[in-house]
Parts: sequence; C-alpha cells; structure tokens
Amino acid sequence: MNIRLLILGAGLVFLTGCFATREEMLTMKEDLSSLQDRVANMEQGVNKSTSKIKLGQADIGAKMDDIDLTLQKLDAKLDENNDKISKNNLRIDTLETGLNARMKALEDRTTAEFTVSSETLYQTAYTDYNKGNFDLAILEFREYLQKYPSGTLTGNAQYWIGECFYNLKKYDQAVAEFDKVIANYGQSEKIPTAKLKIALSQYALGQKAEALKSLEAISKEYPDSDTAKLATAKKKELETAHDSVGN
Repeated sequence: MNIRLLILGAGLVFLTGCFATREEMLTMKEDLSSLQDRVANMEQGVNKSTSKIKLGQADIGAKMDDIDLTLQKLDAKLDENNDKISKNNLRIDTLETGLNARMKALEDRTTAEFTVSSETLYQTAYTDYNKGNFDLAILEFREYLQKYPSGTLTGNAQYWIGECFYNLKKYDQAVAEFDKVIANYGQSEKIPTAKLKIALSQYALGQKAEALKSLEAISKEYPDSDTAKLATAKKKELETAHDSVGN
C-alpha cells in the first residue's frame, strides 16, 4: 500500500509539475507527507490489532489446553472415586456378612442361655419343694411360669404349686391349682395325679362324697395306670374309715 501511494504521488508531481507553480508543488508535497503519515499510522494500528488477535488466539489456545487438562484430571478423579465406591461397597458387604454371622451366633447363644436359665429356675424351685420350703417354691414355680410360659415343664411347675399348697394344708388353694393343670395343660402327664390330689383335698375339706366320686372316676378313666391303682386303694381306705366311724 505504501509503494502505490508513492508512485501515485510521484505521478501527480510529474503531471502537476507541468502546470503547477512552485508554491503549489510545496503544498502538494506536504499533503503527500501527511498522507504517508496517516497510512503509516493505519499500518501500525493494523499491526497492533493483528498482534492482539494473535495474542488472543494464543490465550484461547492456552485456556483450551487448561480446560482439557482439567477435564483429564476430573476423569481421573471420577475413576478414583468409582474405585473407592466399589471398594467401600465390597467392605460394606463384608461387614454385613460378618454382622449377620455375629447376630446369628448371638441368637444361638441367647437361646442356649434361655434353656439353661429356665431349667435352672425350675430345678431351684423343685429343690426348695423337696426341702419343705413350700412358700419359697411356690414363688419360684410361679416365676418360672411367668418367664417361660412356653417352656417344656410348665405343666409340671403348675402341678408342684398345687402340691405345695396341699403340703401347707391349704386345700382350697390346692384344688384351684390342680384344676389349672387339667384346664391349661391338657397334654401334661401330671393330670391323673392332679385329679387324685383333688380327690384327697376334697376329703380333707370334709367333702367325702365328692372325694369318693372323684376317686372312682380316676379308676375308670385310667384303668391300667398306677394312679388308678392308688385311687382304688385310697377309695377302699376311705370307705373303710367311713364305715368304722359309722359303727
């Protein structure tokens, strides 16, 4: 652009040299110089703008590189987190398996302690009964029934409560407790003996007719049992005693 302007300016000088005066030639030279300065300034501005554009492009390229690097770091971090999550899930599964095993062991231990504790309580009550500690045995057998209502010895425990009251000569209460064996523990092996003790308690209470009927019913209900034999023998004994008193 600068060379073309110089050629153009020279051409004008040449052409005007034929017709223009000296003063006009000086004015034209000044204008040409001013024009050259303006062109130079414009070229300088264009160069600066071009430099800025290039710098901006370089800056954008650097920022894009930074963004790519950041994305790479984020991807690496994400992979690391996923690996940690996988390890944590594995650890949780391991802990859960261990916890379930410990819970099962605790349940088994609790069940075992329950069985030992119930048997221990029953045996303690039965020992006190044999020692003649009837009031204490009653409390212990009742505690057994309260704590272990589904225990295997509940029918027996209820029977021995009746026996305790029978030995304390509290026959009304004895009858009531023996009745519970019959009503609540239909499969208990103690039912025949409980009925025999009800008959004896009735006799002790002066209910002789009721007692004889109860003994006769036992003999018919359990004809081949030891309890039936005891009932038959006791019935004869009571009848003989009754006849002796009558004579």
